[in-house]
Amino acid sequence: MTRFATPRLRAALWVTAVGVVAALALGRPEPVAVAAPFALLVLIGLSLPRSEPLEATVRLAEERVRQGDMVRGELELVSPTTSDRLEARLVVPPGLALEVEQRALAVAARTPRTLELTFVCNRWGAYSPGPLRVRRYDQLRLVADEHDVELDARLRVYPTREALRALVRPLGTQAAVGDQVARTKGEGIELAELRSFSEGDDLRRVNWRASARTGELVVNELHPERNTAVVILLDTFAELGTGRNPLDECVRAASALAERYLARRDRVGLLPLGGTMRWLRPASGAVQRQRIVETLLEARPLPPAGEGARLVVPTRFVPPQALVLALTPLLEDAVVRALLELRGRRFDLAVVELPPLSYLPVEDEGVRRLVSLERDLLRSRLRARGIAVVEWAEKQSLEVTVRAMEEFRRKAHVVRA
Repeated sequence: MTRFATPRLRAALWVTAVGVVAALALGRPEPVAVAAPFALLVLIGLSLPRSEPLEATVRLAEERVRQGDMVRGELELVSPTTSDRLEARLVVPPGLALEVEQRALAVAARTPRTLELTFVCNRWGAYSPGPLRVRRYDQLRLVADEHDVELDARLRVYPTREALRALVRPLGTQAAVGDQVARTKGEGIELAELRSFSEGDDLRRVNWRASARTGELVVNELHPERNTAVVILLDTFAELGTGRNPLDECVRAASALAERYLARRDRVGLLPLGGTMRWLRPASGAVQRQRIVETLLEARPLPPAGEGARLVVPTRFVPPQALVLALTPLLEDAVVRALLELRGRRFDLAVVELPPLSYLPVEDEGVRRLVSLERDLLRSRLRARGIAVVEWAEKQSLEVTVRAMEEFRRKAHVVRA
């Protein structure tokens, strides 16, 4: 608890000091007599006991909301003593905004006083509103006691929902049943080819129309439905210190992609490139979706990795034939080296690039052209190693970007074949 003098006490102290100095300089008692009432105020202010800390509780109408939502709540104050002037200011972290941050009110001893709150959620993240900074004045407004009250409240703001219909299809599938049509043949519903009947074939697979045309028994070969494994790589260095940041878009895209893949019974994992976020092994179901979303809220921007730095990608978390989908602006050399290392280990890798020029206020045309040439050279270098790289252009939806990625991979696969 901190105690400080109010302007009224400082003025009384100044008048007292002037009166004493004037009395000593003039050798007359009149200045001391004039300053005596002010000296009494100073003595009263210095002798006042410190006030006891009050209790504060925050109750929120919702604890899980989306970015851009408004959350209403209540702040309940219980003071051990009566005070005719108490100033309460709730300190909110960056990313949240409070319509009215400071209130001045009177409170009675042991009587709860409730204040209405309205939070504006400007950015995704896990927040704890507080502390509450309380300043209490005495009845004469001579001194004020200030202390902080920690609040036990949690607010989770999820990224803006992004609707997706298209997805990037991995080249390989897993053994478990899912919605993805495998390239292999087996039990399923998707027709692969027709072949002649052989001993041991199930009669239910006989294609009677084709058999009638050819004059011999023909059976259907089918593609089984399997699930796929997708590992999302999140570049936590994607923070540029501007109003718009690639990290916000990376988190929003990761949340939307994970939700869409899990909806079709695929297994999804999450790996951060740098940072202290948790590594999540690929899994499926609603529990995995909640794990991914909660982990994304822990993403925090990191300083540049520095020249020569190396990022360790835990490849044991990436199952064979899994699609590794990286979301990154490709600004850090360490991130580029990590992607090349993954491709060198023959992982199926795709990169959604967030062009940094969309987030930086670069007005010089020559500088923009030079940066564009460097980005084109970097993309060519990655594509030459078999990495599919597609730009997520400014004002372009994630849906369009994902479709462009699928088209790019389809054509590249045809050329390799």
